[in-house]
Amino acid sequence: MLYSSLILIFIQYFYIFEQCHGHGYLADPPARSSAWLFDADFATCCQYYNHAQMSCGGAYYQWAVQGGKCSICGEAHDIKPRLLGRGDAMYLGKIVRTYIEGSFIPVTVVLTANHRGVFEFRLCNIEKNNLNEDATQSCLDLNLLNIVHGSTKYFVEPTFTTIHVNVSLPASLTCNHCVFQWKYITGNSWGVANGKACV
Repeated sequence: MLYSSLILIFIQYFYIFEQCHGHGYLADPPARSSAWLFDADFATCCQYYNHAQMSCGGAYYQWAVQGGKCSICGEAHDIKPRLLGRGDAMYLGKIVRTYIEGSFIPVTVVLTANHRGVFEFRLCNIEKNNLNEDATQSCLDLNLLNIVHGSTKYFVEPTFTTIHVNVSLPASLTCNHCVFQWKYITGNSWGVANGKACV
């Protein structure tokens, strides 16, 4: 492991609810939509009071209208103008955390309403593609991160509202600008057992 190589993480998250609107946010490292709660620079430019409701436009809109598509930040796929993507009104471009490659990092998720289900975490090295562009879902999918216990899924306990997990960063990934994504598939969703909805 190269301790001299740092992974700089610019945080965002993707929040997916099949049956209900989003009820939570990524607190640490802070999501783009929630960073204003923790950092004065974001509080000046980017207060977003719906930060705990990043649900891709809602279940019906995401799946019936958009065919399952969602922006990487949890906004509806086709919303105009977007607020949180690179170059958008609430995008500051500030690196919010720095980590060492291959390390375990603490992650905190706050649920304002617990719908059980599972969390997944992903990482994209945007400088590998083009620093002038944002992360893509295909890039994020290249690095599905392991939780400390070894699984890529964290199963949410029904009584928890603030959840702390340790996530393992890839030992071979270094970047000056990475994007971190949190994905939440709720347990009270219903659908088919294909990973897109819970049964």
